[in-house]
Amino acid sequence: MVEHRLPGIQRALLATFRKHEPMRSSEPDARASLEAKVRSLVGRRILGVDYWDIHNFSPEPARWDYGDWHHAVMGVQLSTDVGPVTVTWTNTFHPYGVEVFDDPIERHLVLGELGPERIGPDSDARWAPFLDSPVRKAMTWWDRLELGPATLSSGEVVEPARAIDVPTALRLDFDAGRVWLAAAIPQPPSMEGVFIPGDEIMVVFAAEKIRDMGYDDPGFTAVRG
Repeated sequence: MVEHRLPGIQRALLATFRKHEPMRSSEPDARASLEAKVRSLVGRRILGVDYWDIHNFSPEPARWDYGDWHHAVMGVQLSTDVGPVTVTWTNTFHPYGVEVFDDPIERHLVLGELGPERIGPDSDARWAPFLDSPVRKAMTWWDRLELGPATLSSGEVVEPARAIDVPTALRLDFDAGRVWLAAAIPQPPSMEGVFIPGDEIMVVFAAEKIRDMGYDDPGFTAVRG
């Protein structure tokens, strides 16, 4: 949990996110469907950005701006010229990966008096170069997770070891540069360490930061090209 939250707020998070039915990443249709949704972002013009977090019980505003990256815990809504797009974390492949939906973020949250809320950004300098600009390219990063066999206390194996592919980050290219969105949890108190995959969304603007998070393929992290 990040620094500004009060004890016990994590329990409230469990009731704020609508569940997605899990699928094994070995199912080719699931992966192909996600890649198609990511590619569908190409050509869309981004008109606005909204970050969402769980309800803030603190008297201080929820912090989301960390300079080279932003903390959009529950997800990001991109307003485009052809309708809203939600980028959030799900358990479609395995807890947790990043996913794209062609609908408002409210459809993926359980709203209410103490439910999730929009926390920013407003007039943000990091997003300014990309607003009113089309997405030129969109890419997905897949992490392979090695899962050991599931066993009972007796040692009996009830599910064999397996490997699964999980989409943990997206890259959106604009004429003015690139933005990365990752299903990742920054680790307090410094917020410099990152746990991936995670049930929070980080929006990253600096190639150095996304590389520090472990995304080491130059084809995914290069500033241009």
